[in-house]
Amino acid sequence: MKSTTRVSSRLNLAGRLGVFGMAALALAALAGCGASQARPKVRSSVQPDPTSRQTLSYYQAQLAELPLRLKSYDLAGVRSASPVVIRELHVIHDDVRPEILVIDYDKKAHHMWSIDPINFTLHWKTPIDKRVAFNPLATRNYVVLMDSDGTYQAFDRQSGPRDEFSRLVAKGRYEGDIFPSAHPAANDSHVFVPATNSNSLRGISLASNARGVGSDTWGFPGAGTSQARRFEQISLPPACDRESVVFVNNNNLLYMVDAQSGEYRASPDLERNSRTPPLIHEDIVFCGSDRGQMFAFLKSGEVAFTVPTPGLPYGDIFVEDRWMFVRTLEVYDKEVPTDDGKGKRLRADTRPGLFCAYQYKFIDVPGDRPVITVVDGDPSTPWIADPIWTEPDVGQRVLMKNGDHLYILYEESEEAFGARELSKLKAEGRIVKKEEERRVISRTMKIVDTKTGKLVRPDWIFNMADFAFIKGSMQEYDRALYLGTLDGYVFRCFASGSGNAGGR
Repeated sequence: MKSTTRVSSRLNLAGRLGVFGMAALALAALAGCGASQARPKVRSSVQPDPTSRQTLSYYQAQLAELPLRLKSYDLAGVRSASPVVIRELHVIHDDVRPEILVIDYDKKAHHMWSIDPINFTLHWKTPIDKRVAFNPLATRNYVVLMDSDGTYQAFDRQSGPRDEFSRLVAKGRYEGDIFPSAHPAANDSHVFVPATNSNSLRGISLASNARGVGSDTWGFPGAGTSQARRFEQISLPPACDRESVVFVNNNNLLYMVDAQSGEYRASPDLERNSRTPPLIHEDIVFCGSDRGQMFAFLKSGEVAFTVPTPGLPYGDIFVEDRWMFVRTLEVYDKEVPTDDGKGKRLRADTRPGLFCAYQYKFIDVPGDRPVITVVDGDPSTPWIADPIWTEPDVGQRVLMKNGDHLYILYEESEEAFGARELSKLKAEGRIVKKEEERRVISRTMKIVDTKTGKLVRPDWIFNMADFAFIKGSMQEYDRALYLGTLDGYVFRCFASGSGNAGGR
């Protein structure tokens, strides 16, 4: 039998209390959270802006039980009674430097902050014109904010004034009036934009200037090439590193091209539609297919391994330390009215299925390169490689793996706005990202054993209602959680070296 995460009746009660926002009961024992600091409802970025702020110790007390070390940064400063409101929090890891990018709303204007995540010092702060639909794109010299209509703002990343003064170096549209069809990606030299109006991937070089002007800017596929004949739109975000950019096309091919030149390398056939943005990890490309399979490819396009999934893989893939985590959809027959409205018929549909944990390993081959194989979670069925463990898919997201500890975030959300209110909030710039259109009604984090999916300790279920922004780091040198509050605090909860940060 496949193992699943099971929680005792006491913890199930704690989970239900979290769902209904009764976080004060679950955390009543925390020091520093007296009656005057009763826990509020679940925080989200579209709530009314706070007019006052909690003390730093209020949040520190909530994070004290994590088996991690803690650092904090106060955007407003310790003497300020008025909060600097955080609208977005992002974490960048690349060949240039790690940094936290925070977008705020302060004194009726938006700013972007760059903060060093290791020593929590300020790199710089700059005003921005507006918030945009896509996350910041960091290259070696610039941070680019691109909107869904293709307009961009580019800011000096490394030089220039440190605080308050504008770091804006270019804005407008890139050549060709690009309209993105999916979230762009970036490495240290290029921004990669799936373009709707030309059904192509544009590699915009920012090596020498922020306007993308130069001979190193390219488009794929080239006109008249064999790839162009069957190329369609790109609907999923691409993935990239310094050498390669990979992306799924609507023709069911996974393209791999040279990131610097746009030169074609390979296009393995997924045979069906994909619902998972590709992921590059340690020179292996991971991607799912509606065949009910997860693929791992070498950058040459050669298959490293395939593994069947109990449903259709979808959403973001998390890979770390030779573990792969993916959510799946169950295909079922849904009863719907017939065309004439007089009867019922069955139609294939999907619903959330399972969250699956897979493990793979490298096997040395004398005189040849290692072979990658998937560890079978159920040896009693040798004809199929089963997950090591599963649990019901409830939209959970892996934040971090550290040793045998897996940090998983569970959020429940609901539609928050009617059509008229939503239109108004978009016009005001309060809602610019798709995920902001829903209201989070519960936010819980569990620390489970990577090998079993079971809670490491019975009390390692944490109500995270106060932390509107939670990001995880997948970097070997930075196993950490980054958290932000609406009233201007940023936290880094990090492991000390390898292992489980003391294993409390």
